[in-house]
Amino acid sequence: MKIAKLLSFATLLLTLSFSGFSQTKTGQVYLIRATGYTGAAVNYRLYIDDQLACKLKNKSFSIHDIGIGEHTVRVSSGGISNGKKSMPLKITVAEGKVNYISIVSTESGYVNKLTCQEITQNSAAPLLAKATENKDCLKEK
Repeated sequence: MKIAKLLSFATLLLTLSFSGFSQTKTGQVYLIRATGYTGAAVNYRLYIDDQLACKLKNKSFSIHDIGIGEHTVRVSSGGISNGKKSMPLKITVAEGKVNYISIVSTESGYVNKLTCQEITQNSAAPLLAKATENKDCLKEK
C-alpha cells in the first residue's frame, strides 16, 4: 500500500514539474491606432516579427500575448500604397508586463508616413478610452 501511494505521489510530482516547464512565459503588447482623420477609412496592417498580427481600423486597438524577449513591430497602410512597411520598432517584452505601441501618422506634402512608437501606460490610457478593442483583427477587410 505504501509503495502505491509513493508511486502515485511521484507520478503527480513528475506531471506537475513537466507542466511547469512546458508553459511559455509571455507579456502583452497593445497595438493602438488613433491616427485622426488621415487614412481613417483605410485599415493598417501591423506586423510583429514580420508576421501579420492585426489589421486595425481607426480608433481601435488589439491585445497580443507574445513570448518574452526582443521583438520588432512594423506597420503598413492597407490602402493604395507601395506596400512598404515602416522602419522596425524594437521592443523588449518582459514576463507579466505590458508594452503599448501607438501608430503615428505624419504628413509631408502628399506623402503619409506611418511609424510605430512605444508609449507609456499614462499616454496609452486616454487613447484606449476612446478606442474599441478589436478581438478578431485578422478577419478585418
